[in-house]
Amino acid sequence: MSFVVAQEYIRRNDSDGVTHYVDRQNEPMSCALASIGMMWDQTRQQCSVNGESGYKAISGNFSGSLLQSQLSGANRGLGTGTDEGNITPTLRASGIRVSADTGAMYPGTSSYNFAWQKNRIRDRFPALLLVGWYRGAGATMTRNGGHFILAARCTSRTWVVVLDPWRGTLHELHGSQGRYNNHGSHGWIEHIWYTG
Repeated sequence: MSFVVAQEYIRRNDSDGVTHYVDRQNEPMSCALASIGMMWDQTRQQCSVNGESGYKAISGNFSGSLLQSQLSGANRGLGTGTDEGNITPTLRASGIRVSADTGAMYPGTSSYNFAWQKNRIRDRFPALLLVGWYRGAGATMTRNGGHFILAARCTSRTWVVVLDPWRGTLHELHGSQGRYNNHGSHGWIEHIWYTG
């Protein structure tokens, strides 16, 4: 038996007046899939026929997928989300070309070397971001989950426009420290997959 879950696109405008359609995630742990869907939509300038459920099936072919964790009963059947290692093969299988991959960056360590490559984030060339939610500060920071979001473009003020599938919100990141705070959660950008 198969089923398709309806997508919910929420229309948002950035500070330049550019309209964005944020795909609000369908399931509690499906932020990666919704972000990959938005990434495909932006690189093609059209809405995906597959939707989140299509990317869930593609992602399920590789280890670390939401689907595999749900089928194993993890988190009472809700799954544990999509692992970082699942992203590159899923993007490749979805026909999304990654031009630069920052690799893992972990805040609270001396090797955390976050830096935007804003010239790579522009129309038709979004970037997928993995945010880690953390408690504490410095060397005592502990990770408390993660979240995928999409960097859609940079504004005329060079702010990074971020589409967040959690509640379908749009944010503009002004800083250069790799921080992302949303809905009461405090995060750090840990990984970026650029398409531009």
